[in-house]
Amino acid sequence: MNAVGIGSRRGSTRVCTLLVGGIVLAVACQSPAAERATAPPPALAVDSAMLLGDLARLADDSMRGRASGTRENMQARAFIASRFDQLGLEVIGAGRVQPFSFVDRRDSTTIAAANVVGLVRGTELPERYMVISAHYDHVGVGRPVNGDSIYNGADDNASGTAALLALARYFKANPARHSLIFVGFDAEERGLQGARAFVAAPPVELSAIVLDVNMDMVGHSERGELYAAGAARWPVLRPTLEMVAANAPVKLLLGHDTPVPSPGDDWTMQSDQGPFHQAGIPFVYFGVEDHPDYHKPSDEVGTITVAFYVNAVRTVLQAVKALDASGIR
Repeated sequence: MNAVGIGSRRGSTRVCTLLVGGIVLAVACQSPAAERATAPPPALAVDSAMLLGDLARLADDSMRGRASGTRENMQARAFIASRFDQLGLEVIGAGRVQPFSFVDRRDSTTIAAANVVGLVRGTELPERYMVISAHYDHVGVGRPVNGDSIYNGADDNASGTAALLALARYFKANPARHSLIFVGFDAEERGLQGARAFVAAPPVELSAIVLDVNMDMVGHSERGELYAAGAARWPVLRPTLEMVAANAPVKLLLGHDTPVPSPGDDWTMQSDQGPFHQAGIPFVYFGVEDHPDYHKPSDEVGTITVAFYVNAVRTVLQAVKALDASGIR
Protein backbone atom coordinates (compact mmCIF):
# COMPACT_ATOMS: atom_id res chain seq x y z
CA MET A 1 0.00 0.00 0.00
CA ASN A 2 1.47 3.32 -1.05
CA ALA A 3 1.58 6.72 0.67
CA VAL A 4 1.60 9.90 -1.43
CA GLY A 5 2.78 13.29 -0.14
CA ILE A 6 1.19 16.51 -1.45
CA GLY A 7 2.07 20.11 -0.54
CA SER A 8 -0.24 23.16 -0.40
CA ARG A 9 -0.41 26.53 1.39
CA ARG A 10 -2.91 28.00 3.84
CA GLY A 11 -1.85 31.57 4.59
CA SER A 12 1.79 31.47 5.66
CA THR A 13 1.64 27.81 6.69
CA ARG A 14 2.44 25.06 4.24
CA VAL A 15 0.21 22.00 4.65
CA CYS A 16 1.34 18.56 3.57
CA THR A 17 -1.16 15.78 3.11
CA LEU A 18 -0.48 12.09 2.98
CA LEU A 19 -2.84 9.66 1.27
CA VAL A 20 -2.53 6.41 3.20
CA GLY A 21 -4.89 3.52 2.62
CA GLY A 22 -7.54 5.85 1.17
CA ILE A 23 -7.31 8.19 4.18
CA VAL A 24 -6.04 11.73 3.68
CA LEU A 25 -3.86 12.87 6.59
CA ALA A 26 -2.99 16.58 6.87
CA VAL A 27 0.30 17.62 8.42
CA ALA A 28 1.69 21.12 8.92
CA CYS A 29 5.08 21.33 7.25
CA GLN A 30 7.69 23.83 6.21
CA SER A 31 8.37 25.48 2.89
CA PRO A 32 10.91 23.70 0.67
CA ALA A 33 13.57 26.29 1.51
CA ALA A 34 12.96 25.91 5.22
CA GLU A 35 12.99 22.14 4.89
CA ARG A 36 16.42 22.29 3.26
CA ALA A 37 17.65 24.61 6.00
CA THR A 38 16.32 22.67 9.01
CA ALA A 39 16.04 19.04 7.84
CA PRO A 40 18.29 16.50 9.53
CA PRO A 41 21.39 15.42 7.62
CA PRO A 42 20.60 13.01 4.77
CA ALA A 43 22.18 10.13 6.72
CA LEU A 44 19.46 10.49 9.36
CA ALA A 45 16.57 10.73 6.91
CA VAL A 46 13.51 8.52 7.40
CA ASP A 47 11.39 7.74 4.33
CA SER A 48 8.10 8.96 5.77
CA ALA A 49 6.01 7.81 2.81
CA MET A 50 7.32 4.26 3.08
CA LEU A 51 7.02 4.34 6.87
CA LEU A 52 3.36 5.34 6.70
CA GLY A 53 2.65 2.95 3.87
CA ASP A 54 4.05 0.04 5.87
CA LEU A 55 2.00 1.06 8.90
CA ALA A 56 -1.15 1.29 6.79
CA ARG A 57 -0.56 -2.14 5.31
CA LEU A 58 -0.07 -3.78 8.70
CA ALA A 59 -3.08 -2.00 10.24
CA ASP A 60 -5.45 -2.54 7.32
CA ASP A 61 -8.81 -4.17 8.03
CA SER A 62 -7.69 -7.12 5.89
CA MET A 63 -5.11 -7.96 8.57
CA ARG A 64 -7.96 -8.36 11.09
CA GLY A 65 -5.85 -7.33 14.05
CA ARG A 66 -2.94 -9.77 13.44
CA ALA A 67 -3.73 -12.03 16.42
CA SER A 68 -1.15 -14.77 17.03
CA GLY A 69 -2.06 -18.07 15.43
CA THR A 70 -4.27 -16.54 12.73
CA ARG A 71 -3.81 -16.46 8.97
CA GLU A 72 -3.57 -12.68 9.07
CA ASN A 73 -0.79 -12.81 11.65
CA MET A 74 1.10 -15.13 9.30
CA GLN A 75 0.54 -12.65 6.46
CA ALA A 76 2.05 -9.86 8.56
CA ARG A 77 4.97 -12.16 9.39
CA ALA A 78 5.53 -12.95 5.71
CA PHE A 79 5.49 -9.23 4.86
CA ILE A 80 8.19 -8.47 7.44
CA ALA A 81 10.30 -11.45 6.34
CA SER A 82 10.01 -10.41 2.70
CA ARG A 83 11.10 -6.87 3.54
CA PHE A 84 14.10 -8.16 5.49
CA ASP A 85 14.99 -10.29 2.45
CA GLN A 86 14.62 -7.34 0.08
CA LEU A 87 16.85 -5.20 2.28
CA GLY A 88 19.50 -7.89 2.32
CA LEU A 89 19.57 -8.50 6.06
CA GLU A 90 21.59 -11.58 6.94
CA VAL A 91 19.91 -14.72 8.22
CA ILE A 92 21.09 -15.66 11.69
CA GLY A 93 20.36 -18.57 14.00
CA ALA A 94 17.49 -20.89 13.06
CA GLY A 95 16.45 -18.89 9.99
CA ARG A 96 14.64 -15.79 8.87
CA VAL A 97 11.42 -17.00 10.51
CA GLN A 98 12.06 -18.63 13.88
CA PRO A 99 9.06 -20.68 15.10
CA PHE A 100 8.04 -21.27 18.68
CA SER A 101 4.86 -22.32 20.43
CA PHE A 102 3.13 -21.39 23.64
CA VAL A 103 0.11 -22.41 25.65
CA ASP A 104 -2.72 -19.90 25.47
CA ARG A 105 -3.47 -18.90 29.04
CA ARG A 106 -7.13 -18.31 28.15
CA ASP A 107 -8.06 -21.83 27.02
CA SER A 108 -4.87 -23.92 27.41
CA THR A 109 -4.56 -24.54 23.65
CA THR A 110 -1.12 -24.60 22.03
CA ILE A 111 -0.52 -21.81 19.51
CA ALA A 112 2.17 -21.91 16.84
CA ALA A 113 3.90 -18.55 16.46
CA ALA A 114 7.15 -17.18 15.05
CA ASN A 115 9.61 -14.32 15.35
CA VAL A 116 11.17 -12.70 12.27
CA VAL A 117 14.91 -12.08 12.59
CA GLY A 118 17.57 -10.33 10.50
CA LEU A 119 21.14 -9.15 11.04
CA VAL A 120 23.22 -6.19 9.95
CA ARG A 121 26.87 -6.92 10.75
CA GLY A 122 28.74 -4.28 12.76
CA THR A 123 31.78 -2.47 11.40
CA GLU A 124 33.90 -2.35 14.58
CA LEU A 125 32.29 -4.66 17.14
CA PRO A 126 30.72 -7.41 15.02
CA GLU A 127 30.65 -9.91 17.91
CA ARG A 128 28.70 -7.55 20.19
CA TYR A 129 25.00 -7.25 19.39
CA MET A 130 22.24 -4.73 19.91
CA VAL A 131 18.70 -6.06 19.43
CA ILE A 132 16.22 -3.68 17.79
CA SER A 133 12.71 -5.01 18.34
CA ALA A 134 8.98 -4.46 17.94
CA HIS A 135 6.04 -6.85 18.17
CA TYR A 136 3.87 -7.29 15.08
CA ASP A 137 0.92 -9.14 16.63
CA HIS A 138 -2.18 -7.52 18.11
CA VAL A 139 -5.42 -8.75 19.66
CA GLY A 140 -7.38 -9.59 16.50
CA VAL A 141 -11.18 -9.44 16.25
CA GLY A 142 -13.21 -8.89 19.40
CA ARG A 143 -16.18 -7.24 21.02
CA PRO A 144 -17.75 -4.69 18.64
CA VAL A 145 -17.53 -1.02 19.55
CA ASN A 146 -19.81 1.23 17.50
CA GLY A 147 -20.22 -1.61 15.03
CA ASP A 148 -16.48 -2.21 14.53
CA SER A 149 -15.01 -5.49 15.76
CA ILE A 150 -11.53 -5.30 14.15
CA TYR A 151 -8.85 -4.19 16.60
CA ASN A 152 -6.43 -2.90 13.95
CA GLY A 153 -3.58 -1.99 16.29
CA ALA A 154 -2.24 0.88 14.18
CA ASP A 155 -0.31 2.31 17.11
CA ASP A 156 -0.12 -1.03 18.94
CA ASN A 157 2.04 -2.05 17.28
CA ALA A 158 2.00 -1.48 13.54
CA SER A 159 3.73 1.80 14.39
CA GLY A 160 6.65 0.03 16.03
CA THR A 161 6.85 -2.64 13.32
CA ALA A 162 6.94 -0.08 10.50
CA ALA A 163 9.61 1.80 12.49
CA LEU A 164 11.58 -1.46 12.78
CA LEU A 165 11.58 -1.77 8.99
CA ALA A 166 12.63 1.87 8.61
CA LEU A 167 15.56 1.39 10.98
CA ALA A 168 16.58 -1.83 9.25
CA ARG A 169 16.60 0.04 5.94
CA TYR A 170 18.73 2.83 7.38
CA PHE A 171 21.30 0.64 9.10
CA LYS A 172 21.66 -1.72 6.14
CA ALA A 173 22.85 1.34 4.21
CA ASN A 174 24.74 2.82 7.19
CA PRO A 175 26.01 -0.03 9.39
CA ALA A 176 26.55 0.58 13.10
CA ARG A 177 29.68 -0.21 15.10
CA HIS A 178 27.84 -3.05 16.84
CA SER A 179 26.04 -5.77 14.97
CA LEU A 180 22.29 -5.13 14.98
CA ILE A 181 19.73 -7.93 15.25
CA PHE A 182 16.32 -6.78 14.05
CA VAL A 183 13.43 -8.80 15.47
CA GLY A 184 9.70 -8.68 14.80
CA PHE A 185 8.29 -10.43 17.87
CA ASP A 186 5.09 -12.46 17.81
CA ALA A 187 2.69 -13.01 20.73
CA GLU A 188 3.60 -9.97 22.80
CA GLU A 189 -0.10 -9.57 23.55
CA ARG A 190 -0.15 -13.12 24.94
CA GLY A 191 2.45 -12.52 27.63
CA LEU A 192 5.65 -11.45 25.82
CA GLN A 193 5.92 -14.95 24.38
CA GLY A 194 8.09 -14.07 21.37
CA ALA A 195 10.65 -12.22 23.46
CA ARG A 196 10.68 -15.03 26.03
CA ALA A 197 11.33 -17.58 23.27
CA PHE A 198 14.11 -15.44 21.80
CA VAL A 199 15.89 -14.98 25.13
CA ALA A 200 15.49 -18.69 25.93
CA ALA A 201 17.06 -19.73 22.60
CA PRO A 202 18.95 -16.72 21.21
CA PRO A 203 20.62 -16.82 17.77
CA VAL A 204 23.89 -15.65 19.40
CA GLU A 205 25.35 -16.11 22.87
CA LEU A 206 23.17 -14.20 25.32
CA SER A 207 26.30 -12.70 26.89
CA ALA A 208 27.11 -11.06 23.54
CA ILE A 209 23.84 -9.07 23.52
CA VAL A 210 24.57 -5.70 25.09
CA LEU A 211 21.22 -3.93 24.69
CA ASP A 212 17.60 -4.26 23.57
CA VAL A 213 15.95 -1.22 22.00
CA ASN A 214 12.23 -1.99 21.90
CA MET A 215 9.49 0.04 20.21
CA ASP A 216 5.86 -0.44 21.20
CA MET A 217 3.28 2.29 20.47
CA VAL A 218 5.33 5.13 19.03
CA GLY A 219 2.76 6.66 16.69
CA HIS A 220 0.04 8.45 18.66
CA SER A 221 0.61 11.34 21.05
CA GLU A 222 -1.52 14.45 21.06
CA ARG A 223 1.00 16.07 23.41
CA GLY A 224 3.96 15.18 21.23
CA GLU A 225 5.60 13.15 24.02
CA LEU A 226 7.66 10.01 23.57
CA TYR A 227 9.02 8.14 26.58
CA ALA A 228 12.32 6.31 26.87
CA ALA A 229 12.16 3.82 29.74
CA GLY A 230 15.22 2.04 31.05
CA ALA A 231 17.62 4.58 32.51
CA ALA A 232 16.37 4.08 36.08
CA ARG A 233 16.97 0.35 35.79
CA TRP A 234 20.22 0.78 33.87
CA PRO A 235 21.82 4.10 34.93
CA VAL A 236 24.71 3.62 32.50
CA LEU A 237 22.24 4.56 29.74
CA ARG A 238 21.10 7.85 31.28
CA PRO A 239 23.82 10.23 29.99
CA THR A 240 23.33 9.08 26.40
CA LEU A 241 19.53 9.25 26.58
CA GLU A 242 19.65 12.71 28.18
CA MET A 243 21.92 13.88 25.37
CA VAL A 244 19.48 12.52 22.78
CA ALA A 245 16.51 14.12 24.58
CA ALA A 246 18.19 17.53 24.48
CA ASN A 247 18.23 17.48 20.66
CA ALA A 248 15.34 15.18 19.78
CA PRO A 249 12.75 16.23 17.16
CA VAL A 250 10.00 15.25 19.64
CA LYS A 251 9.67 15.82 23.37
CA LEU A 252 11.60 12.82 24.68
CA LEU A 253 11.01 12.09 28.36
CA LEU A 254 12.84 9.59 30.53
CA GLY A 255 10.64 7.62 32.89
CA HIS A 256 8.10 4.83 33.44
CA ASP A 257 10.88 2.53 34.59
CA THR A 258 10.53 2.46 38.37
CA PRO A 259 7.69 1.12 40.59
CA VAL A 260 7.63 4.41 42.50
CA PRO A 261 5.21 6.16 42.93
CA SER A 262 2.97 3.26 41.85
CA PRO A 263 3.57 -0.14 40.19
CA GLY A 264 1.36 0.83 37.25
CA ASP A 265 3.85 3.50 36.24
CA ASP A 266 6.61 0.94 35.65
CA TRP A 267 6.71 -0.30 32.05
CA THR A 268 9.70 -2.60 32.55
CA MET A 269 7.69 -5.81 32.13
CA GLN A 270 4.89 -4.41 29.98
CA SER A 271 6.47 -5.12 26.60
CA ASP A 272 9.16 -7.24 24.98
CA GLN A 273 12.08 -5.57 26.75
CA GLY A 274 10.98 -7.39 29.93
CA PRO A 275 12.60 -10.78 29.27
CA PHE A 276 15.86 -9.05 28.29
CA HIS A 277 15.87 -7.14 31.56
CA GLN A 278 15.20 -10.36 33.48
CA ALA A 279 18.19 -11.91 31.70
CA GLY A 280 20.45 -9.05 32.84
CA ILE A 281 20.51 -7.25 29.48
CA PRO A 282 20.04 -3.45 29.48
CA PHE A 283 17.06 -2.06 27.59
CA VAL A 284 15.53 1.12 26.29
CA TYR A 285 11.80 0.99 25.65
CA PHE A 286 10.35 3.71 23.44
CA GLY A 287 6.61 4.25 23.69
CA VAL A 288 3.79 6.68 24.37
CA GLU A 289 1.41 6.71 27.29
CA ASP A 290 -1.97 5.03 26.84
CA HIS A 291 -4.44 7.02 24.76
CA PRO A 292 -8.22 6.70 24.23
CA ASP A 293 -7.73 4.30 21.30
CA TYR A 294 -5.52 1.84 23.19
CA HIS A 295 -6.81 -1.74 22.66
CA LYS A 296 -9.92 -0.45 20.91
CA PRO A 297 -11.12 -0.82 17.31
CA SER A 298 -10.49 2.92 16.94
CA ASP A 299 -6.72 2.33 16.97
CA GLU A 300 -6.68 2.84 13.21
CA VAL A 301 -4.40 4.62 10.74
CA GLY A 302 -6.57 7.73 10.86
CA THR A 303 -5.83 8.26 14.57
CA ILE A 304 -2.04 8.23 14.15
CA THR A 305 -0.52 11.67 14.83
CA VAL A 306 1.54 11.65 11.67
CA ALA A 307 4.07 14.45 12.22
CA PHE A 308 4.77 13.16 15.73
CA TYR A 309 5.15 9.59 14.49
CA VAL A 310 7.69 10.41 11.80
CA ASN A 311 9.71 12.48 14.26
CA ALA A 312 9.43 9.77 16.93
CA VAL A 313 11.05 7.30 14.52
CA ARG A 314 13.78 9.86 13.79
CA THR A 315 14.29 10.17 17.55
CA VAL A 316 14.67 6.42 17.99
CA LEU A 317 17.13 6.38 15.11
CA GLN A 318 19.19 9.11 16.77
CA ALA A 319 19.11 7.19 20.05
CA VAL A 320 20.29 3.93 18.46
CA LYS A 321 23.17 5.76 16.80
CA ALA A 322 24.12 7.47 20.06
CA LEU A 323 23.90 4.25 22.08
CA ASP A 324 25.97 2.45 19.45
CA ALA A 325 28.63 5.16 19.68
CA SER A 326 28.61 5.20 23.48
CA GLY A 327 29.98 1.71 23.92
CA ILE A 328 26.99 0.81 26.16
CA ARG A 329 28.85 -1.41 28.65
